[in-house]
Amino acid sequence: MIARWEVLAYSARLPTGRGYVLRVYDEAGRVGLGEARALPGFGTGPDTVEAFLGSREAVRSLLDRPAADAATPVEALFAVETAIADIAAQVRGVSLVEHLGFDVPDSLSNSLLVDNEADALRLLRDGHRNFKLKAQGAAPETLSLLQRLHAASEGTTNIRIDANGSWDRDPALAFLHKAPPDSISFVEQPFPVGDLDSCAWLRKQTGIPIALDEGILSADDITKAAQAGAASLVVIKPMYRGLHGALTLARAAADSGLGACVTHAMDATVGRLAAMHVAAAVDAICSESHWPHGLYAPGLTSLADEPELQPDCLLMPGGQGLGCHGLHQHELELICASA
Repeated sequence: MIARWEVLAYSARLPTGRGYVLRVYDEAGRVGLGEARALPGFGTGPDTVEAFLGSREAVRSLLDRPAADAATPVEALFAVETAIADIAAQVRGVSLVEHLGFDVPDSLSNSLLVDNEADALRLLRDGHRNFKLKAQGAAPETLSLLQRLHAASEGTTNIRIDANGSWDRDPALAFLHKAPPDSISFVEQPFPVGDLDSCAWLRKQTGIPIALDEGILSADDITKAAQAGAASLVVIKPMYRGLHGALTLARAAADSGLGACVTHAMDATVGRLAAMHVAAAVDAICSESHWPHGLYAPGLTSLADEPELQPDCLLMPGGQGLGCHGLHQHELELICASA
């Protein structure tokens, strides 16, 4: 099916590190795209990803047999799965989410990651009300920004707080008690991975939904979290779970009575478009409980035409396959290609 392929690198704008675009061609000239984002501190790690995607033998082997194993960076697997699915969907004349077996929605709910008041207030003026704030160690500056945003919006914001596993019980409870009532849609990974007891405790103490992210690697992890009463939903990053692995987690969440949302991993346009198609499928799988996804943030690397951003939602891309149009060639550097 694949006649030739190439791996191109780009310099990411947020944060440091590089990303990679896999471009594959079939014998009819169709082009499939996938992305691997090498994010420091997450996933497999930039050095491993770069070494793998710079190896012609490694990429060719993965294209021949796209399967997860210990030697394959999860980011590279996601790029390969996406690129192959992109072409397969085009062959069928359908979008990627339809190729996965689901209908195409008009739009997807979206919360915008912001880290400063100026950006947040500008987005508020544009009509956005769903935001995501990082709160390392229940930082007081995050609480202050949350309060100012809520006041500026006259109490209409819905803010998800991502603690990245950095909270302790007492500071977490103090933070949430000082937050404006009903301003927080959910708290993401408040405590270190594996501390389900504290997550269940915080959920019971505050009534605020808890989302688990980094600790959710398998369907068994979801079952354990649900049985412990530690979560209302799970956060799925397709970049680290794979295209089909993400859907497996969504089905496990639905089976356990939990919701799910999809978020980027600071991907550029190609990876985020793929995440949008996954999110559309996840919404269909977890149809009883929809949560805002995290599919776009100001300042992320743009490698092609971006999906249209409207207040609190992103419009689904049109066309067949991934729906990625106008790849910016000048942003990309060739690092590896088929012979």
